[in-house]
Amino acid sequence: MNLFKVNCVFLLTGISFSGYAQENVADTIRQLNVVEVSTSRLILFSNANKSETLDSALLDRYTSSNLADILLNESQIFIKSYGLGSLASSSFRGSGANHTSVLWNGFNLQSPMNGIIDLSLIPANFMNNVAIQYGGAGALWGTGAVGGSIHLSNFSENNKGLTVSTTSSFGSFSDKQQQVNAEFSKKRLISSLKVFNHDAKNDFPFINSAQYGKPQQKQTNAELKEYGFLQENYFTINNYQKINTRLWYQSNDRNIPPSMTQNISVSNQKDEFYRATAEWQRVKEKLTLLIRAAYFDEFLSFTDSLINIENKSRTKVFISEGETRFSISKYDLLNIGVNNTYSEAITKDYVENAHQNRTAVFASYKLHSKNNNWDVVLSARQEFIENKTIPIAPSIGIKGKIFRHFYIKANAAKHYRIPTFNDLYWAQGGNPNLLPENGWSEEASLEHLYNLKKISWELSATAFNRNIDNWIIWLPNNYGIWSPENILTVWSRGLEYKAKINFRKNKFNFQLSGLYNYILSTNEKASTANDASLDKQLIYVPIQNVQGSMTVVYRGTMINYTQIYTGYRYTLSDNSKYLKPYSVANIQVSQTFLICTSKIKVFAQFNNLWNETYQVLAYRAMPLFNYQIGLSMLFNQPNKK
Repeated sequence: MNLFKVNCVFLLTGISFSGYAQENVADTIRQLNVVEVSTSRLILFSNANKSETLDSALLDRYTSSNLADILLNESQIFIKSYGLGSLASSSFRGSGANHTSVLWNGFNLQSPMNGIIDLSLIPANFMNNVAIQYGGAGALWGTGAVGGSIHLSNFSENNKGLTVSTTSSFGSFSDKQQQVNAEFSKKRLISSLKVFNHDAKNDFPFINSAQYGKPQQKQTNAELKEYGFLQENYFTINNYQKINTRLWYQSNDRNIPPSMTQNISVSNQKDEFYRATAEWQRVKEKLTLLIRAAYFDEFLSFTDSLINIENKSRTKVFISEGETRFSISKYDLLNIGVNNTYSEAITKDYVENAHQNRTAVFASYKLHSKNNNWDVVLSARQEFIENKTIPIAPSIGIKGKIFRHFYIKANAAKHYRIPTFNDLYWAQGGNPNLLPENGWSEEASLEHLYNLKKISWELSATAFNRNIDNWIIWLPNNYGIWSPENILTVWSRGLEYKAKINFRKNKFNFQLSGLYNYILSTNEKASTANDASLDKQLIYVPIQNVQGSMTVVYRGTMINYTQIYTGYRYTLSDNSKYLKPYSVANIQVSQTFLICTSKIKVFAQFNNLWNETYQVLAYRAMPLFNYQIGLSMLFNQPNKK
């Protein structure tokens, strides 16, 4: 199969609009001047790491999608999907799903039970900004930030008046979605409400390669029903102080379809959660104070009448955090903070009700040169779990300008991941004596940035290395019971390339981008005497990934074409079996109209354009060609002067 099929698609194109409706794609990529974002540790103390930002203008193209779809098409993260509407998790640079920290406005969403979060359950329209940080960052974000971290943030602008937007879409396999966003913005007060509803049958046809003759079948037991809301309030006390509160509720009811080797499935999973946060910030020129708190209450129910299983679990997480930033001189910035996280889980699958209290002290020091061409950042984090001390996690990073348009970045950091509740307390095999996974990661990047009035480009190359000791793996013991042990040592290394070119003239904008990953992630320690996985690539870690995209914008029309190639993925630890590479193309088209004070956008998305038959995970069906069409409307009534 050719890496990119030689097919040229010429259609009328349309620009997607957001709540602020920027016309120029290149310009919107650079517009990030919002106080709530600029004061985050991500922006101030991780500039030596490779990172990228997906702003609200880009996210608007995925209004009727979820976070997994966005990251699949717009980042170098490998998304492990069990199928349309099913579980989707991330793999950064050959790491596992529980090696990714997902933070919502600074609060870690990783489940204390299994350490992962389902990216398919995060609706795109609930986020204003998605930032991706590659590489280990335990000093900044604590446990789980091993492969990388995903940062979801919400913010708004004062004094914008009343803004209401609605989106309705219909797609293949009876997919129906509706979203309504309403915001009231005054000089000192902002209040907004975002609501979504999504249901689909997901009864798509697929080629069953696991059965004789490779017959075409229809997916069964794949229905889903999701709905939820996000309510936000921002209050400006004075020129220096702000308070914000957020409440996120969501209900997800999904049937779990059979694999290609199963004849039938009646499995069902229900997820329901409340996430509430509050933050006070005082920002002045010399001193910044931040105090925030969060409460997460999540419920999960899994049933399967065929094998008589009914599992229910509930987790509660309380997070409180405070930090302060100040400068000792005009060339530096110091950040000091403390975090306390209390987690508990209730389930009959544990030997006892699990609970854990973690306290962490963290600090970062940034020193920059007189002309701001060079930055050095030193960070460290010390975490305490109950009466145990986790070894300190330091990091050092440097960023500098070496020539007129060339920059270098280098970073070294220690990372760690504490065992999950499932690892420690599972009734059949839990191991309370597990040690945290830990190791070091290093990376170095060279960037070339060039920007003229009509043309600009961004070229970068990154080499990375990561070692993880005490990697936790579940193995059967002498009694046939599976139990976790600190067995593996994993070595990940590779190269990442990125190229983006923008050409702008009047109302015309053309953008071309390409991404390439080469990743080796191997087991360096035998778990048994004749361990065939030694020196072999980890399962479901593609050695190569390639992505190319083209975006054309003219006035109110936009087209985006994306082609993604995913290389071989081994399905057994001895690398004796594998999944074949695949290449999938997607295209987005939209047209925006201005009518009085309203904006109307008609959009369409076509997925798997060339009808590729493929599997991301073994024996999990993926849909052939499918589509989604929709209509968005936005109305704004400014405040009276």
